[in-house]
Amino acid sequence: MQEPQLNFFGKLVNYGALASDSDEQRLKKAVLTLISGFIAILAVFWGILYIYSGYPLSGAIPLSYALISAFSILYYFITKKFEFFRFSQFLMMIILPFLLMWSLGGFANSSSVIIWGFFTPLAALFFHDLQASSRWIIVFSGLVILSGFIDPMVSTQVEPMDQTLNITYFVMNLGAGFALIFIVINYFVKDRERANYEALKAKEDALQAKNDLELAYERLQNNEVKIRELMLTDALTGLANRRFLDERLTDEMARLKRYGNQLSLIMTDLDFFKQINDNYGHAKGDEILVEFSNILKNDLRPTDFVARFGGEEFLIILPETSLESAIVIAERIRNSIRKCHNSKLEKEITASFGVTDIQPSDSPKDAFIRVDKALYQSKENGRNQVTSLAA
Repeated sequence: MQEPQLNFFGKLVNYGALASDSDEQRLKKAVLTLISGFIAILAVFWGILYIYSGYPLSGAIPLSYALISAFSILYYFITKKFEFFRFSQFLMMIILPFLLMWSLGGFANSSSVIIWGFFTPLAALFFHDLQASSRWIIVFSGLVILSGFIDPMVSTQVEPMDQTLNITYFVMNLGAGFALIFIVINYFVKDRERANYEALKAKEDALQAKNDLELAYERLQNNEVKIRELMLTDALTGLANRRFLDERLTDEMARLKRYGNQLSLIMTDLDFFKQINDNYGHAKGDEILVEFSNILKNDLRPTDFVARFGGEEFLIILPETSLESAIVIAERIRNSIRKCHNSKLEKEITASFGVTDIQPSDSPKDAFIRVDKALYQSKENGRNQVTSLAA
């Protein structure tokens, strides 16, 4: 959507507006300035026309009006006093037509002129309120009644206007009136378009800002999740690291103390892993570690937790699991590892296991020492086996 631009004319009619004005108030000030300026220009035209037609006194009245109106607009631009400007313009707009009509000899010569006076109540309705409009209607009606009383007197003081000229002026007055209405409506519509555009633009900007903020917040959350994953995840295997393991074990032991449920640990270590690194290189060693971690993940339940404890050692937390059930799980994993065959290795891959249960009185350090001791016994007794130590 292309933004409607204020040209020099648009800036001029808005010159009297204040920064604190609402769109509605700014519009009223601009339109009244537009009407006042347009009528002043028309007054110059009519003044010259009446002088040229042989009515110098009648021509002097609209010319005087144009001069006073120009000073009124200038004073308003300088002082920003809209209430005074509005009242002075209304007063001049309602008096001018009647003064002009009286100078031309009353109703017979210029009845159409008083049409301009009715713009004041209409303008008051638009620029002020219904009460102000009603007061100006009373003033207009009073001037019409006064004109009726003095019409016999003024009609004898001025020579009757030629009928053709009278009709011409009548048509010109109506045409000028309709032109004024068109200009005001046209300006009003364009200004409304601009105001609507600004409101829509502000709404779109606010919505965009909201979306940007939500997107930034979402990215921040995602970054926090990624950062936490990086902090708590082993880069090679994708399993939890030692830090995450400590947090999880602390939480599970706190739950054990609160509810008295069963909790067991398994510690496992790949057998002769140093020889694999020495004989086949660390890249092959890393490959074996990844395969081993995948076996651990696939052989465990969703509620179980597995982490890389360090090097080729892994630790498994088994919530709601007795020591006997933990031994069964450890044996199942041991057999899965033996069935895993790596074509580039000349020997099978095996692992040793230590199993223990945890009691509410245990500390994490106690649990680690006991399960590590069970694993050590598996290593000492020939490897590729499961050893358990009860709490």
